[in-house]
Amino acid sequence: MAVPGYPGGPRDWRWLAPALGADIRFIRLAMPAFEQTPLATNPATSIDERADFVAACVEALDLRDAVLLGHSMGGALAGMATQRLGDRVKGLGLVCSIGPTAHPSVRGNHMKVASQLLRWPLIKWPLRALLPRGFELMGFPRRWSSDQLMHTIDCAAALDFPSWAQSIDALTVPTLVAWSDDDPLIPQEISLALADRAPSGPRLPFPTGGHNIQKFQAVELAAGVRTFLSSL
Repeated sequence: MAVPGYPGGPRDWRWLAPALGADIRFIRLAMPAFEQTPLATNPATSIDERADFVAACVEALDLRDAVLLGHSMGGALAGMATQRLGDRVKGLGLVCSIGPTAHPSVRGNHMKVASQLLRWPLIKWPLRALLPRGFELMGFPRRWSSDQLMHTIDCAAALDFPSWAQSIDALTVPTLVAWSDDDPLIPQEISLALADRAPSGPRLPFPTGGHNIQKFQAVELAAGVRTFLSSL
């Protein structure tokens, strides 16, 4: 099951899915607020509660011997869900995932401040109007609404990196870690720290691909994932 980042949805995996081949069952999850899943389904912003949603989806589908694949912020959700699911999950893949410490775009309190300002009556509408352009400058497509981008900011403001770091240390399943050296959001040193800390498994560094190697390195990433699956 593939867990997208924020903002993100099932379409983010549309290059990797066919590259993996028709013999692999590839389930693409839509998290609340994005694409097919309304926010009201689960409006939680904490990584613990959103990981619970991922785990609940795996259980609802009664998946067994599953591999969870998480991109960006979805890496933490997939990893924490893996802990909750026990022997339902036999492997984990972290693709351009957030690491055990905060990356530059979420360091400090500016995300919390932005989350609060976006609710102040006098200034919230002008600020909300700027959100699409702000996310576009960070490399995200202009297909998300202001409400979806605001939810993304709320989730970023609620990130608990110590909790995610503890979860990384507690993981026991083989773990693939893939990243790009030119990722504009997750610096190389954070990806390397994640690779060092996560359980053993393939390490797939790419020189290029930005924050979306599942798009720009889809064929090569798919080959690495297939090799990983065959080893489990």
